[in-house]
Amino acid sequence: MDATVRYSVLGTVRATREDTDIDPGPPKRLALLALLLLRAPGPLTLSEAIDILWDDEPPASAVNVVHRHIGALRRTLEPQLRSRTHAAHLVRAADGYRLLVDTSTSDLLRFRDLRARAQLAVKDGTPARAARDFVEALRLWRGPVVAAGTTVARHPVFTSVGHEFVATAKEAADTVLTAAPALTEEVLAVLRRALEGHPFDEALHSRVIAALAATGRQAEALRQFETIREALADELGVEPGPELRAAQQHLLRHRVPRESARPSSPPMAAGAPAQLPADCASFVGRRQALSQCLRLLPLQGESGPSTLTTTICGMAGVGKTTLAVHWGHLVADHFPDGQIYVDLQGHHSVRAPLDPAEAIADVLRALGVESDRTHSGAASLAASYRSALGGRRLLLVLDDAEDCEQVRPLLPATSGCVAIVTSRRRLEGLAVTDNARHITLDPMTREEGLELLDRRLGSDRVTAEHAAAVEIVELCGGLPLALAVAAAQALAQPHFPLASFAAGLQDADDCLDALSGPDTRTSTRSSFHRSYEALSSSAARLFRLLSLHPSRDISMPAAASLAGTELRRTRQDLAELTHHHLLTELVPGRYTCHELPRAHARELCALLDPPAARSEALSRMVEHGLHSAGAATKPY
Repeated sequence: MDATVRYSVLGTVRATREDTDIDPGPPKRLALLALLLLRAPGPLTLSEAIDILWDDEPPASAVNVVHRHIGALRRTLEPQLRSRTHAAHLVRAADGYRLLVDTSTSDLLRFRDLRARAQLAVKDGTPARAARDFVEALRLWRGPVVAAGTTVARHPVFTSVGHEFVATAKEAADTVLTAAPALTEEVLAVLRRALEGHPFDEALHSRVIAALAATGRQAEALRQFETIREALADELGVEPGPELRAAQQHLLRHRVPRESARPSSPPMAAGAPAQLPADCASFVGRRQALSQCLRLLPLQGESGPSTLTTTICGMAGVGKTTLAVHWGHLVADHFPDGQIYVDLQGHHSVRAPLDPAEAIADVLRALGVESDRTHSGAASLAASYRSALGGRRLLLVLDDAEDCEQVRPLLPATSGCVAIVTSRRRLEGLAVTDNARHITLDPMTREEGLELLDRRLGSDRVTAEHAAAVEIVELCGGLPLALAVAAAQALAQPHFPLASFAAGLQDADDCLDALSGPDTRTSTRSSFHRSYEALSSSAARLFRLLSLHPSRDISMPAAASLAGTELRRTRQDLAELTHHHLLTELVPGRYTCHELPRAHARELCALLDPPAARSEALSRMVEHGLHSAGAATKPY
């Protein structure tokens, strides 16, 4: 009969003999047993036992109490000792007691042994073996060390074991993701358990993100990043550190192909359309906007809203299409019935905006709907469209919308479909009638702009001429289109210093020449002009005259004086310019214009407004300034 006593301390403290639990006794004795196990194979000193068991002033009888508990544990754990058939379990040490256990009788020692073997395997260059040992060690973990009914579990002696578990989970993740991908799901579950006790551990979160990405769950991985980013900001008032930011950036740059996604991902339907344009290889930044898009998707096992529509709006060249397409590629696996891309041509240089009926017909053809069903009247066509989308999980990217009326007939009315709409206009009406979410895309920050140049030009060149690269980002106002054009010019002339390209952008009157060319699709000037052509005559005139103001910022009364129009008319024109993202309302009643559209406004003003009209506008602006200054200094 095997009378070996086996001990578990990774979780609730237990002692068993022949698979039968041994009751150590009251809570204080149980805590003493836990301390002996934590210190094994070394000794537990008497003074340490007293300090931990009584976190405040110990009683005068503390030494005797410990001795009595040790005696009781011996009688419980060594019932056959008197027959001399078994060795003692508890023995005296120099200053205390030692519990004689090894890797076969203590789960903690087994855990540490497996971890040490795994670490050695990593050093020896056998990561697959290391991954197996790490995972086997983690399988022993049943939870934090708990001595039931006591408060000593909060002592560092106990909590330090939890730190060992967290460190092992990180080591296991690093090894498994590179050498044993079949174990990724198991390690992911361990990482999430570790996060329960360490919710702000950025290294844990970064490995959860990597594990989710490795199993094809990019959207969930990015949601994980956004969750910890918000938690850090709300609870600690800090931003993610370098390791967490690096994990997110790696995720954005390296999408796992669909065929390597986790088996539970919905398979793509046979013949499902995959119409998304190619993802932008140099996509960088946009963390906040991308996380807003990712919130549209429910996490695995969750149910989301029945129909989801999001509008991505912003000025010309700010990267709306790039963001929508990149997001579409990240979450393509969530839409097994396909991804459909429709260019609505709302601001095309040559073609007229696409008629909604024609767009619907294009979608139906992509879904394989019989062609004769697409030649019916508008009502029948809309009914066919709704029927075709019914029961599908489909992503629709509706790019470059002219207005709400062009988009509404294309919005899905069925569960499982998501529509992403991009437009230079704000499209607030879709939020009113279709509960659309709204994202306004701003120009890039300096850091994002530098990262874009780094991706396009190479880090060596950008690092070597960092000051010039910063100047290019600032002169382009963080506008991705302008930065891409500047980078393309620098690539075409690799022997020219970046400072020479920055110098070409410094002249406010010539900067658009440096960022424009014969290709109207990539010409910064042409891009702005297509937004200008959509304006009413009154708003277009105000846009031109605003370039005469010495500052990019202007108040509504100052704009009214400059244009020589009534305040009500000016308010309407400013609202139209804001609607087209040619102006931004910084605070109520105060507006600003990006420097590059402002440069185009100067060109148009010089070309279309006679000198006399410009002179009169300047006179009104000066008169308004004098009047405002006088009113400000007038004594009460």
